[in-house]
Amino acid sequence: MFRLAAASFGLALIVMAGSAYGQAAKDQSRVEEAVPGTSEPTTTPPPGPATETPAQAEETPSELAPQDEGVDLTQPPPQSNTAEPISPDDLNLGEIPVIKTIELTADAAKRALDIFAIVREKYKDANLEEYEDLQDFVDQSAQGKAFEADVKTAWFSTVNEWNSVITSVGFAYSAITDDQTAEIGLQIEEIKKDTTVAQDMKDKMIASLQAMIPSDNNRKVVQDLMNEPAYADKLALLVEDE
Repeated sequence: MFRLAAASFGLALIVMAGSAYGQAAKDQSRVEEAVPGTSEPTTTPPPGPATETPAQAEETPSELAPQDEGVDLTQPPPQSNTAEPISPDDLNLGEIPVIKTIELTADAAKRALDIFAIVREKYKDANLEEYEDLQDFVDQSAQGKAFEADVKTAWFSTVNEWNSVITSVGFAYSAITDDQTAEIGLQIEEIKKDTTVAQDMKDKMIASLQAMIPSDNNRKVVQDLMNEPAYADKLALLVEDE
């Protein structure tokens, strides 16, 4: 499927953010018990009951190997692992998408959709997901320069400006065709109440989820475009391959 580096639409991005949230909670709950380099907590089995062979039973204390005084041999030896404890700051808690949306106008939404219909096919094999954002794609790839030129024909000053518009259009369209607002709200409340996730990470998750809820203005702009056959078809392209 053709996906923009910073724009994924509808349920796909809800799942992404929810997955990152769940992974963060799970990883932080294991900080105190995980061993570095493994995925399972350390467990030391209790010593089993002592058993004696007949030969051992006949031995006298003087024939047994000498024992160090003060050492309890019935206990397991101390752990020799000297690695530093895991810090929550060192855990890989997953990538949380940074989502930028804007207030739409009918003109900007139409221009963004016109470009999307072109670049969707033209750059479908460009591996845009490998780049941090579309500007990196422009700066680091020959195809990116052509992409930028296509975007600027629709009077967008940068590829990221166009991306913010098309992302806003996509969220509004998803909200109209398959409204996930209530589900997103529940996720936000769950994150707010969770005490196992660092506050800065919670803030980032919440901001990304809130960006997915379109304003009344954006819903109206997109609803009007859905009533225009040419743009109704282009809007459908946003979710066609999901």
